[in-house]
Parts: sequence; C-alpha cells; structure tokens
Amino acid sequence: MWVGYPKWTFNKVRRQIESKRDTKARQQRDSLQRPVVVIPYVENVFEAVARILRKHNVPVAMKPYKTLKSVLVHPKDKQEKEDLTECVYTVPCDSCDKTYIGEIGRKFGVRLQEHRTEVESKTGHTFTRSLHASSLTEHNKSALADHATQENHVISWSQATVINREPEHFTKWIKEAIHIQKEGQQAMNLRAATI
Repeated sequence: MWVGYPKWTFNKVRRQIESKRDTKARQQRDSLQRPVVVIPYVENVFEAVARILRKHNVPVAMKPYKTLKSVLVHPKDKQEKEDLTECVYTVPCDSCDKTYIGEIGRKFGVRLQEHRTEVESKTGHTFTRSLHASSLTEHNKSALADHATQENHVISWSQATVINREPEHFTKWIKEAIHIQKEGQQAMNLRAATI
C-alpha cells in the first residue's frame, strides 16, 4: 500500500467506486426495462400525472402540446384537387353503381374537363331509339363517354376524386389496374375495361 495512508481509506474508496458502478448499472438496466412515458404538457394535469407515475418508478417526459412551429409554419399550401398531377382518379356514375377509373400525368382538372366536354357533346341532345342504336356501335375516346352515351346515364362530376398519386408511369398504370380490379369485384357488373 501507499505509505502514510491507512488501509481502511483504500477500502472505503474501493466500496464507493463499486457502489457507483452498481448504481449506474442498475439505472441502465431499469431504464431498459421501463420505457419513458411521453405525455403532452397541460398545465396542472401534467404535474399531477407525472407525480403519480414517478411514485411507481415510471420515467415521465413531457412534450409541448403546441409549438410555435406547428402554429406558425406551414411549408406547403394545400393543393386544390383540380391542380393535382400524376394521379389515379375516379369518376362515379350518378345513375348506377359503376365508376370510371383513369390515370393522368397532367392536371386532374384539365382531364376532367376533357371528359365532361366529350360526354356533354354526345349526350346533349334528345335520346331516341335510333340514337340509342347508333350509340351502341360507336366508340368514344374514353369508356366514360361510352357509358354515358350507351346507357344514357348521368355522370357525377362533383364527386370525381383523386385516389392515388404516383410520379412513375409504369407504377401508376399498375395502381390504376389494381383499383379497376378492386372496383370490378365490389360492383355487381364486372367491367371489361374501366367502366
């Protein structure tokens, strides 16, 4: 031993070091067993709940209910559905349970207006038997226009929605096909294409 120091001082220091090491190991083991409970801060409520949990050795942390960032910062403005691009969309029929599902890379509003213009140009006149017979043999640009003219149904333009967004063309086609298949299984009449 060191000269001039009594043996008991060394033993005391050794016990203190071992005690600190054991305490630290126990705290680490306890923290691994009990995850921290994070609750939002509400004045007077947080303090009471934290006091109760600490009595049962449950670690508690607080997170702010509202932050300045959540109140003040809105990095992106909400996009109108007509301005959405690269999407899979659906247009329901008002007269039956069928739904048109399509995909577009351009703006959704532009494509919807194209559909509407085509349908209105074909169905804007009186639907007679002879017109009905000729509409059965005529094929339009989209299955939506075919459905509206052949069945003399009304399309619900206001309920048209974007159901998926996808920038990659191939993946977008796959998502469109999946939605068509899913819609076809749910409807009474199976559709060959999109309606």
